Amino acid sequence: MQWRDIGRLVAQSAPLVGSLLGGPAGGAVGALVARALGTDPAPAAVAQALDSDPAALERVRALELSHKRELERMHLEAETARLTQINQTMRLEAGSQDAYVRRWRPTFGYLVAIAWLVQSAAIAWMFAMQPSAAGTVAQAVTALTPMWGVALAVLGINVTSRSRDKQVAAGQTPPPGLLGVLAERFKGAGNG
Repeated sequence: MQWRDIGRLVAQSAPLVGSLLGGPAGGAVGALVARALGTDPAPAAVAQALDSDPAALERVRALELSHKRELERMHLEAETARLTQINQTMRLEAGSQDAYVRRWRPTFGYLVAIAWLVQSAAIAWMFAMQPSAAGTVAQAVTALTPMWGVALAVLGINVTSRSRDKQVAAGQTPPPGLLGVLAERFKGAGNG
């Protein structure tokens, strides 16, 4: 039993606590949950308390409500640290002297475009040459939707990141992303 398992158990009642238990702040948040439940700060002890006490989830929910600001700050800090690590990795890639490391993002974009074109042409050809297979082709395309969703999401992140990299290289400060805006508002609310 790990803190992320506890996170899944409490996520329905206390989604913020549940998500934090599954991340890098899991141990600290787990200690808060254990204290609220009056048990040892160990995942197995917290799981036992959750199983044996019907009111335990309500106490975790009350913990989330009473410590919401601190928990949101922890969540923002964890997400900021994760994004900082990703950005550092991307900057290292962009500055690498190895051609492949520098070019993997554009290569991925070209390959996605080629695969999309080939698939679209194959679908059009099947509809034109074998109209009786239209139902089967439509089902196959539907089955490929999750794969294309992932590929296009990665491509979108790559394009956005590359645009930010170019702005930074040109000496411009890119506008803050969603988390940056939220962090600034959260800081402003804490000072006001």
